[in-house]
Amino acid sequence: MASVCPLFRTLANTPQVWNTISMAKYPDHPSWYHDNPAVQLFLQQCRACENPESIFREAFEVFFMQGNVEALYGMRIAATAGHMEAAYIVGLLGMSGIGQSKEDALEFLCSLNQRNNIDMKGTRDALRRRLSRVWNVARHIVDMFYYGKIKFNHCSACNNNEWCFVIEGWPTEAKINPSFWTCCNRCKWHRESVFWFKVMRVYVVPGNPYPYN
Repeated sequence: MASVCPLFRTLANTPQVWNTISMAKYPDHPSWYHDNPAVQLFLQQCRACENPESIFREAFEVFFMQGNVEALYGMRIAATAGHMEAAYIVGLLGMSGIGQSKEDALEFLCSLNQRNNIDMKGTRDALRRRLSRVWNVARHIVDMFYYGKIKFNHCSACNNNEWCFVIEGWPTEAKINPSFWTCCNRCKWHRESVFWFKVMRVYVVPGNPYPYN
């Protein structure tokens, strides 16, 4: 339609459209599309208009692949714009005291449940798939998610204790899918923090097969 309707072509080329358009059809780095200038132009235009997915991809590469913690600035921009994977990373890093206090991180993460109805397992799996394409994740990046820094006391809201966050294999769907967890959102994010670090340390970095599909 854009080729025959000037008005449609004009409206389709506004910054608002480029800022919100889906990039899912082209999941790889722009350099992979060197034989397709149209795709490269599309991806460049998304970045120029601050598409949250484009910002996140750039920050993801610099943070996880290059080990540069300054990329967290881009992660926060994408998270503020509503990018769930970016918000997940920023929030879980905050649980370890990086970039914000643990309490602020918990409030932020719980707001994702209430405001955005985040799919915790879906977001976790999407990040794991992205990381599976990374040749090497710097050790200091993995250690930033270290759940040993997380201090948890008895939760009076749902009567959970710290032992609930000790993972022994977690082979069943009920144990790895937050949709089945009956604890409060704060406790869910404590548990998710523990599990995400295990995913990073045991499966992503060594490249071991992931058993929880």
